[in-house]
Amino acid sequence: MIDWLPVSLLDWLMLGLVCLLVLLTLFSLLRRLWRGKPGQAYVQKVMFGPEAATALTLLEQAAGHTLRVFPAVQMSEVLELSPTLKKAHRDAAWQDLFGEKLDFVLCSPKDLRVRLVVALMDDSLSQTDGRHRHRLLEQIETAGLPVLHLSPKDWPGPDALRDEIRSLLQPVETTPPLGGGRQEPVLSLPADEPDDADEPRFRL
Repeated sequence: MIDWLPVSLLDWLMLGLVCLLVLLTLFSLLRRLWRGKPGQAYVQKVMFGPEAATALTLLEQAAGHTLRVFPAVQMSEVLELSPTLKKAHRDAAWQDLFGEKLDFVLCSPKDLRVRLVVALMDDSLSQTDGRHRHRLLEQIETAGLPVLHLSPKDWPGPDALRDEIRSLLQPVETTPPLGGGRQEPVLSLPADEPDDADEPRFRL
């Protein structure tokens, strides 16, 4: 029996490696037996909360057949980086846009062109998150899309909401300068800075 024992250091290393592999295999088998069969991996998730469900029903009643309502749309599907944006600012602009969702988007039924963005006000957001979302909504308006703000604390009726949607979709009439003369731009500055506490907060 002594003849079967390893003699050189290499033999001992090989024996140790084989024993280690055997122990790891046994440990893996025992671990699977101890865990048993896996249970149910997934359960159903509620797609819309109470506020979102109410808003969706209200928007569908107000839009009728003139507009189609899409919920929880990625903001990157609605906006893209401006080609004139400098390279130094592109990464920061994309980081602000990435992962953000719009509560609802109203599109034309024929070509599915985005016509209106709907944002639900959310008082549970912190001041930092509220300011961030407010800036994003301002960027949407700057890009040429009107934004409709809905408060879950004060839902409008379908008729009132329909009128508000129509007013936002109407083109803004610009008054030409009198006499065809030159019209100088006027810079209007606010007297006081707005308070962060009074700033509305929105959930996208």
